Parts: sequence; structure tokens; C-alpha cells
Amino acid sequence: MHHIQFGNTVISYTLDFSSRRKTLAIQVSETGVKVIAPAKTGKAEIEAVLCKKATWILQQLDDFEEIQSYEEKIRFLSGEKLPYLGRNYRLKVFKEAVEKPSFSFKQGKFIAIVPSTVSDDQLREILYPEFKKWVMARAKRVAAERVKRYQLTSNLIPSEIKIKDQQLRWGSCTASGNIILNWKVFLAPMPILDYIIAHEMAHLKVMNHSPKFWDTLEMLDPDYIDKKEWLRLNGRKLYI
Repeated sequence: MHHIQFGNTVISYTLDFSSRRKTLAIQVSETGVKVIAPAKTGKAEIEAVLCKKATWILQQLDDFEEIQSYEEKIRFLSGEKLPYLGRNYRLKVFKEAVEKPSFSFKQGKFIAIVPSTVSDDQLREILYPEFKKWVMARAKRVAAERVKRYQLTSNLIPSEIKIKDQQLRWGSCTASGNIILNWKVFLAPMPILDYIIAHEMAHLKVMNHSPKFWDTLEMLDPDYIDKKEWLRLNGRKLYI
């Protein structure tokens, strides 16, 4: 483990060298900070880059700590409610003589069937992945429908829409025109999902966050400021 001093704060990081890299990369995750540097990069150069990026690194670490400290985790017990597109639906869990769990939505409720040997303490471990798969299986179709609303007024067309499990980003847009959405945004109210989609579609026209980008976003979603603030205040609650 390596360390740098930034003001009164010590930033610890792991260091790997790669002959394939031409530039230094900094990765921040729930496990800490990882630096991947081109082969033979000197310690002074690495620390200079880290010091330059220290404010950003500390913000990312704070975000992960906030996510991990959010205590209202759903246990996936029968009777709890699960969010989907801004509404909460009750979960009904049945323990039966089955080998594998199943997860579905019927008559306004989520229905989970698990092996009879599963304890209540094991339900989250088993059913959270099933719930995520259920949401992701529908997310691409929902996103495609919402994207059409913006295509009619902007003529901006993504190459592809992808749904992924991301730790911090709600969405992103690649240079090739792919829009990537975090599956968790499909737990939020539809207007918030629309804002995330509009944000990434604006990047199809302007890849940075210059004034031209914000003008494009405002054209797509005039109320984006309120929705951005909602996400700032409530986004952590989507990490169920």
C-alpha cells in the first residue's frame, strides 16, 4: 500500500504497472484507490498526478462511504415494498419445495418463490440479484420508449442503449454514441429517468459539460434543474 499526504488527509492507494498503458489511470471503488501506471513511471510523477486529482479522489471516496453507510437496506422479507419506476410494490415471499428461486410480478405485487430451507436472513442475498435481473430485463424496452420522446424534437439518435450495474454513475454516453444507464435509475420516478436519458442524449451532441451542453439539455428537458436536485437529495435511496 502506498500513501500521499493531501493537506491533513492521507490518501492510501495500490499501484500496478502496465506495459500497455501510455497514461496513468486512477480507479476509485468501494475497496479504495488503485493506480495503474505505464511501466517505469517514477514515484514523483505518480504522486504529482494524485495530488492534482486529490479533491476528486476524496469526493469519490466520500460517495462510496455514503452509499455503504446508508442503513435502510431492504431485507426482501415478505411484506416489504420494492421500488420500480417511482412506485412501491409489496413483495410476497413463498417458501416451497423448489431447487431455485423465481421472481415475478403479478396483480400489482412482486412474487418470490424460494427453497423452503432458506432462512429470512438469507433472503436478501438470494432475492436481490433476482430483483435486479427482473428490472434489467425490462429496462432496455422502457428506456427505448422514453428515448423516442426526445428523438422527435432533437433528431438525436443513440447507437445503442445498454443497461449496466454501476456504482456511482447514473448514466454515460460513449464516443461511439452508446448510452449506458445504471439499472438503479429504473427504481426512480419516471421524470427522473427521463432526466438521466435527456442528460446522456445531450452528450450525443456535446460530449463535455460546456454551456452549449447545458443549453442542449435545457432544450430537451426544461425542468432538468429540479430533477437534478431530486437525484442529489434522494439518489442514495435507490441503492436498496
